[in-house]
Amino acid sequence: MLAGKQQAAEKTPPPPAPEKLYPSKLKLGILILPCLLGVAMALQSDEAAEFVLAEMRWTNLLAILIPLFVAGLLLQMAFDRKPVVVFDEVGVHCRRPPIGLIPWSAVIGMGAANATLMRRVLMVAVDPGRLDEKARTFVRNSIGFLPLISPQMSKFQKAAKGYPSVHIPISHLSRSTREIERLAQEFVLYYVAEDE
Repeated sequence: MLAGKQQAAEKTPPPPAPEKLYPSKLKLGILILPCLLGVAMALQSDEAAEFVLAEMRWTNLLAILIPLFVAGLLLQMAFDRKPVVVFDEVGVHCRRPPIGLIPWSAVIGMGAANATLMRRVLMVAVDPGRLDEKARTFVRNSIGFLPLISPQMSKFQKAAKGYPSVHIPISHLSRSTREIERLAQEFVLYYVAEDE
């Protein structure tokens, strides 16, 4: 009997090592280029022949300030030294969007899909009753029309059987989306599938 338990313990694979996913400077840097192009176009418009701040209309100023603001946010995100997503033995830690911790006990299922605005997202179906207050509030406030935008997201939502899902953008992280999806699957198979 003891030998059987030892063999079972030997066959159990070790838990996956914690993985930290950081923002990609290159991918976010590429997104800054259209912002700068927008500023250049606003400065070259017919009504802004010369850059004289006092003579510019408020629409021209907004056409310059909004892309600069977005470029500043992207730049801040690109040089953020903290990981955006962490997979470990406790669960999924997510800073963007600001969900916080999604423990493995709260994960019902996980998948990936293309989304119109966020390109590729990791979809996590969760049991709100097993989330902390911060994550529960985020889930309650973020349920909306996103699944209507993408057929893949809608299909996942139906498969989640009424559980809400969290969408984590993964296209702008330092690793490829395929690698992130593989990591997520590895953690789900180890921590979630085992509990079922």
